[in-house]
Amino acid sequence: MIDTLTTIIPLLEIRDEQFDADKCGEYELLMELGTERMRFCILDQTNTQVLYLEDYAIGGLLNEKSSASWLGQLFKEHPFLGSQLWKKVVVCFNTPSFTLVPDAYFRKEYAASYLGLVRGELADWEQLMHQEVKKIEARNVFAIDKELGEWLLNTYTPQLPIFLHQASALIEGSLRLSASEKKATIATLHFEDDYVTITIAQAQKLLFSNKFAYKSAADMGYFVMFVLDSLQLPPLSIQCYLYGEITPYSEDYQLLVKFIPHLFFGKNPAKLTLGSAFEDLPEHRYFGLYNIFFAS
Repeated sequence: MIDTLTTIIPLLEIRDEQFDADKCGEYELLMELGTERMRFCILDQTNTQVLYLEDYAIGGLLNEKSSASWLGQLFKEHPFLGSQLWKKVVVCFNTPSFTLVPDAYFRKEYAASYLGLVRGELADWEQLMHQEVKKIEARNVFAIDKELGEWLLNTYTPQLPIFLHQASALIEGSLRLSASEKKATIATLHFEDDYVTITIAQAQKLLFSNKFAYKSAADMGYFVMFVLDSLQLPPLSIQCYLYGEITPYSEDYQLLVKFIPHLFFGKNPAKLTLGSAFEDLPEHRYFGLYNIFFAS
């Protein structure tokens, strides 16, 4: 654990022996913020090595007025998270709603309308964001907590943090995996809490990406089959990789293995190095967090 008196304790902390908190100016800080989790990792870009990782359980991060104050308290207690010296800071927002708009059709003045078709009008406390997804020539449109966004910008003023949506990181990871699988059709299922993000790619081209809320394994299985049927992809024809909060003993896995023959737990992203400190961590667990590096 962190060698300091804290009131906010991480669920997980992994520290590579090469990590040096006095060298923040040489590292990239990659942070993922969701409604129930805040996690971050620190990466040395010179050798694309992950040196440090922490994961926190929190509540109401993106939709309560206390979100910025909660992070402020964590940053006050943490020995280096609030450093002003990071080489680069990327903040990935894990929110339920996003929409992808092809560059050819995207108009900044209509961004709110694009997102509104998916989830309704923006609330007063929300701020509209859109970010380029270069590999698919599209914009990812999403909304964040306005107060939280301002707090992050004020906290990391020297670095001007990059904001993106979790879907962009998952798409990037899926397309990179598709490149290594040549002509195979790749499906990645990313699990967290009561959501599954389904991303399908073939020959480095995105065929589908969406996030579904579900309450039971049966509901999740329905969404997977619905997507495959819509794309006219028989389960036998895909290579399906599992990421996030799923284990071989979960109901979700036990259901999927019944109708998807080529089902695998994913590995760490290629071209990313993790030392011996991470060897006991399941490789599929932090797929979204790691791919922030490639998506930004």
